[in-house]
Amino acid sequence: MHVPPCFYHPIMAGVWIATDVLWIVPETVLSIRLRSAKDAQKADRGSKSIVITAVNLGVCLGFLAAFEVPSFSLEAHWKAVFSLGIAVWLGGIFLRLYSIRILGRFFTFDVAIAKGHRIVEQGPYRWLRHPSYLGSLLAQVGFGMTLTNWLAMLLPVCCVATAYAYRIPIEEQALVRGLGSDYSDYMRRTWRLIPFVY
Repeated sequence: MHVPPCFYHPIMAGVWIATDVLWIVPETVLSIRLRSAKDAQKADRGSKSIVITAVNLGVCLGFLAAFEVPSFSLEAHWKAVFSLGIAVWLGGIFLRLYSIRILGRFFTFDVAIAKGHRIVEQGPYRWLRHPSYLGSLLAQVGFGMTLTNWLAMLLPVCCVATAYAYRIPIEEQALVRGLGSDYSDYMRRTWRLIPFVY
């Protein structure tokens, strides 16, 4: 079994564990607390379960690649890749939590339209319709980079991106139904995930 080199260094291993805790604990707490109200119009179509499954599958595949497929491991410059990975991971966590905070009571882990739902255009929502998903994808990229393995960098983000590719159209259709032309106009002046790209 191949062990990623960062885990042999106490300081790097500590930084990795601390970042992982900052990633997992808020997600776990928020997934319990931020559920849609009973009177909300639910339109999830199983996307919450698909996203959760994809995140867990991606993490498992990342570890499997890092520990069991050493031929894809980075030997040169791994410290730089690890450090950049921590920065990207933390940036993704921050963007996701900040986006959730800005959206407030309208953010739920399942797709649902709350009573009194309105469009929020503060913070990253001024440009992006799904900045919390972008944060999640960045966190997956950073996580993979810290394992300093090419497959570990690719597999987690691909799993989660596939799940979001299923969820985003469902969510946007529900918002158009619930908010009408206001949301359609908002869609025309914003990007889904990446400014000027998509």
